[in-house]
Amino acid sequence: MKASLYVLTLIIVFILLSLWEIPVLLKKKEWKELFVVVCLLSIGFILNILLIIGMKLPDPNQMITSLIKSVLNLISQ
Repeated sequence: MKASLYVLTLIIVFILLSLWEIPVLLKKKEWKELFVVVCLLSIGFILNILLIIGMKLPDPNQMITSLIKSVLNLISQ
């Protein structure tokens, strides 16, 4: 019951965010910004749902460190 209340609250919050952001971007015909906003909202929604259901997510610091090391290795070669 507690998880379903969190999911319902999350859905309401993301609907409100979408209703606040998306119409302005549509009115101004800012398609690239609209795409970015929709992608970020979708990623945030999915990550929050995964956290609510108890899935353990990887630490983003490890991914960023790995990416930076890879890029530095490519540059130094």
